[in-house]
Order: sequence, then C-alpha cells, then structure tokens
Amino acid sequence: MIIDVVKVLITLFVLVKASWHDLKTREIPDNLWLIMIFTAIPLDVIQYLLEPYDLVFAVIQFVVIFVLANVMFYLLGFGGADCKALICLALMFPTYPKLFEFTTPGFIFALSVLTNSVIVAPALPLILAIRNAIKGDIGKLMFIGYRVDIDNIPKFHNLLEYVKNGKVVKSARGVELSDKMIAELKQLGIRRVWVTPALPFIVFMTFGFVLAITAGDVLITILKQI
Repeated sequence: MIIDVVKVLITLFVLVKASWHDLKTREIPDNLWLIMIFTAIPLDVIQYLLEPYDLVFAVIQFVVIFVLANVMFYLLGFGGADCKALICLALMFPTYPKLFEFTTPGFIFALSVLTNSVIVAPALPLILAIRNAIKGDIGKLMFIGYRVDIDNIPKFHNLLEYVKNGKVVKSARGVELSDKMIAELKQLGIRRVWVTPALPFIVFMTFGFVLAITAGDVLITILKQI
C-alpha cells in the first residue's frame, strides 16, 4: 500500500509537470520520463519483495502497452509524449494500484488510464459551455471555444471566426490564426473573437490517471451497469 502511494505521488507529479510544459511550450523534457523510469524499477523490485505479484503478467502487460504505444505513434499519429507516458505507466504499475475500496480496477492499469482519458475528453465542451454561459457568451460556438480580446489571444489557440468576402464567418473547425486574419477582423470593428484551445492529450491523460486511481476503470464501470 505504501509503495502504491509513493508510485501514485511520483506519477502524478510527473504528469502534472508534463501537462504544464505541454500547455506552455508544446514541449516536454525527456527527464520527466526518466524520473518515472529510474524510480519505477527499484519501486517495482521493492513491491515484489514485500508482496510478490505475477511477474509473467507484469511482463505481458508491459509488452502489450509498449506495442500499443508504438502503433498509436506510428500509425495513429499520437504524440510522442503521450506514448512515452503510457509506456512509463506500464512500467511503474505492473499491477493495478487500489488505494480505495470503492475503486473498480481494470485489467491493465495503463490501459485503464488511456480509456479514461478518451472518456474524459468529451467533457471539455460541457466545461466550455458552462464558462461561456456564466459570462453571457451564448452561441453555437460556446461548446468548442470562448471569446477573448483580439489583442490578447492566448498561445496555441485557433480562430473560430475570420473574414471571408468582406464578412465575418464563424466556423466550428478552428483555423490557424495569422496577422492578416487579425487585421481583417479589426477592420470590421471586431474587438472580441471566438477561439478554441488546442489542448494536448497529456492533459486528458492526467485526468484519466486521477480517475483510474480513484474511481477506477470508467469503461468497466459503465459496462457493469448495462
């Protein structure tokens, strides 16, 4: 139990730090993943000595996640950091950590984190909608973006409205902003513009990790209710 707590705290620190770096610079230092690797191995050994677990299953689940991560990277276009995080999770947790009695464990912990991440991602539109409703920004774009000062557009955001044939066009598909687009919007008197954040998947993985530790495998929980 103590080992699991230590592993969870280290992993949470790395994921939160990685999310912060990705949001700010879109680059994650490799030393964060090295922290997980070089702490996971001795902790796995200590865990096995204190409470032996199935080494065969531990190896199999790591191989499965390693292969899956590479397929995601080379064939599905997932980010390298996301795949590294998944592999590190498989190494750090050869068994599913259960810190709470109410947790519904999955078969492979890293896989539970991944599926939780995919389930969490659609919650973003709801969060955006609530935020916009509170501010009074109601419209068809309120589920995918929010309005900001045209002179203060945050980094790594795409425009949801732009000028076409002399008129402002709103689009549910974000377009990469440029100085020309901003100038055209200003010429039409636009001072606040709809934008959408390009959130990195590692952010959702962090939330998926927290869910996996507390609630457990959300997909399995949902299937059990069917």
